[in-house]
Amino acid sequence: MKKLSEFISLLSPKGVLHFEDTAIHGIVCRPEDLREKSLYCVMDEFLQYGHWVQGADLLKSLKSEKIAALLLEQPVSDISLPQLMVADARKATALAAKYFFDSPDKDMKIIGITGTNGKTTTAHLINRLLNACGMPAAALGTLGLYAGYEKRAEAVYTTPLSPMLFETLHELRNDGISALAMEISSHALKLDRIFGLEVDVAVFTNLTRDHLDFHETMADYRASKLKLFTGLKSEATAVVNADDPAGKEFIPLCPCRVISYGCGTEANLRAENISCSPAGTNFCISYQGKILEMKTSLVGNFNVYNVLAAVSACIASGADADALQAAAHVLSGVAGRVEPVPLPGNRVGIVDYAHTPDSLEKVLQMLRASGSKRIITVFGCGGDRDRGKRPLMGAVAARLSDICVVTSDNPRRENPDAIIQDILAGMPEHQGITVEPNRREAIRKAFLMSREGDVMLLAGKGHEPYQIIGDEHFPFDDREELRKLSAKEYEEICETE
Repeated sequence: MKKLSEFISLLSPKGVLHFEDTAIHGIVCRPEDLREKSLYCVMDEFLQYGHWVQGADLLKSLKSEKIAALLLEQPVSDISLPQLMVADARKATALAAKYFFDSPDKDMKIIGITGTNGKTTTAHLINRLLNACGMPAAALGTLGLYAGYEKRAEAVYTTPLSPMLFETLHELRNDGISALAMEISSHALKLDRIFGLEVDVAVFTNLTRDHLDFHETMADYRASKLKLFTGLKSEATAVVNADDPAGKEFIPLCPCRVISYGCGTEANLRAENISCSPAGTNFCISYQGKILEMKTSLVGNFNVYNVLAAVSACIASGADADALQAAAHVLSGVAGRVEPVPLPGNRVGIVDYAHTPDSLEKVLQMLRASGSKRIITVFGCGGDRDRGKRPLMGAVAARLSDICVVTSDNPRRENPDAIIQDILAGMPEHQGITVEPNRREAIRKAFLMSREGDVMLLAGKGHEPYQIIGDEHFPFDDREELRKLSAKEYEEICETE
């Protein structure tokens, strides 16, 4: 428990109304998180389905008896609660949350991963490697919160809002976790969700087009990513992909030690003798005169980069290189990332989260190199998101697939047919394209078109157990839809055609 006067001392607000030195039992910024005697932080932070929700608009619906005081940028005249007026509510909220939970980030290694693609896989590989090396670790991001292999909580945001973030760190510290690998999104960086967080190791994976519905320009998107690195303390370590053009630009801007990784000669930690097969990827890592042999069940050249990033981050966190080599057996796939689902008739389904032109291209290139007879790609694009990438994804799918089934992803508040038309604008007109807005029916149609030896790629949704239509989440899991296609059901479907 803290007192309101402590937050006044901490934040030096520009004004205080209706002061009463009340007890503060929690820091929250969402109505659903309200608890007794909360310091409620009012800010325009909630980007839901691509639409802002103004923080001040939520005040009317709050249960004021649970609120001890308000933290906000402008006073509210018709509320008699104590009010702290600050210049920047987001930054003040983060500092208040960190203080309330007694700076839990100071008691563990914080490894922040940012970049367009690879964040989730890299975070989970770091978690597994550190645990295998004897360092109790956790992973936080799109898949939720994991301590080792145990799932603790679902994800609300890829990077939690600052009160939830510091509360999570507080709980992990109490549970004896000494390192956290967390995904840090460009949204979180731009909106200061991690303001005040002491990041010990910052990892950059890559930069390609995404989230321009939010950032509007690639320059703003890049600047948000860079913010994580320029804000590092001198004793921190930056782990940067030296083969990525943006990564090369980031390296000289880091105010701390840098471990660069990649496949080129410029990288400090380098992959050599790469051998990829449908069963996995083996390669050697060269670092400071040592050669580490890595034998993994991960597939695809892009996963070489994920492993390099993870190993670099673990070394930066104090893990022994020989112990990391011995722990290579834990380098396996992550839910919804190139996740195979066996299908009847010697076919295979692949479920992947690829939802950008670059990630879709990399997955399709990997499948093309695997020796499959044909690739049937089922995909769509999310509604209320970057519309400019839709024709680009259509072009990639058409170029690298034998058959494309264009369908709905999470249409949210947009018309699914309009989204599909945007995708089709980038696809040449030919017989290999089928349009089916109903995703379940699209998967069924793709299965019916498949032959022995074919690969069905379901792209875009990955691990998600829902489909967002309007503002509602409906149960839907690409993996489960594939598993329903048993041999018996396949025969029944064929009989009805």
